[in-house]
Amino acid sequence: MRINPRNFFDRQLDHLPPHFVNMVIQRRHEAEIEKVRHWIYQNCSGRFSITKDTKFYHDKAITVNLVGFEEPGDLTLFALSGFAQNK
Repeated sequence: MRINPRNFFDRQLDHLPPHFVNMVIQRRHEAEIEKVRHWIYQNCSGRFSITKDTKFYHDKAITVNLVGFEEPGDLTLFALSGFAQNK
């Protein structure tokens, strides 16, 4: 197991700073969010946030989850892994 020294501090933020790059993932249950959080801790190195947001599509309001990363490479790794697209 690889030790990440950044894990000694709280890497997850409870808000999405404006300089984070982010992507929308499907609305998930809290257990699935916990799996996403665990995957990020294991495979990414920078700070991140998982927040809920409301997006408007064609007169409908949809609640989605946003995953934001401070380092753009972490977002690329997350998107290419296929983990974000899993049910």
